[in-house]
Amino acid sequence: MKTLVATLIGPDKTGLVKQLATLIKQHHGNWQASAMSELAGYFAGIVEIRVPEEHSESLGQALQQLPDFQVQLLEGKQTAQPGQILKLTVTANDRLGIIDEVTDVLNQLNISVKTLKTDNYPAPTTGTMLFEANSTLTLPHGQTLGDLQARLEALSDDLVVDIDVM
Repeated sequence: MKTLVATLIGPDKTGLVKQLATLIKQHHGNWQASAMSELAGYFAGIVEIRVPEEHSESLGQALQQLPDFQVQLLEGKQTAQPGQILKLTVTANDRLGIIDEVTDVLNQLNISVKTLKTDNYPAPTTGTMLFEANSTLTLPHGQTLGDLQARLEALSDDLVVDIDVM
């Protein structure tokens, strides 16, 4: 078996995920994991596919021929980093640089970001724009939850940090 990672971007329209799922199935691929979003009128996605060696080339060619899409294919590799898996949610008043500040702390603590999803939306009562980041992290051995939480909360008075152990 071979693992392929495909990134896709193109104009958003109904049926794109179905089209992709059908194409993967037709080429004997097994959809493993994905992250997909509509962003500013575009569909952007990344999908991990396991496929028998003898079908990987034809699947890759078929993905590259999807109309209206820019597709990049990479061969997957194992990158498991030992440590504790955490779910981190950070909420704050929307402002420039929040992700830069948060990832600076993560980098200083040698914490790996496995997933990251961000959004901004109006606060229910005030209408003030809020920024929210949800991520899955790997906390390496030797780092503590308390240190991570303290460093993140020190970034700003309005930053709310929620960490769950998975």
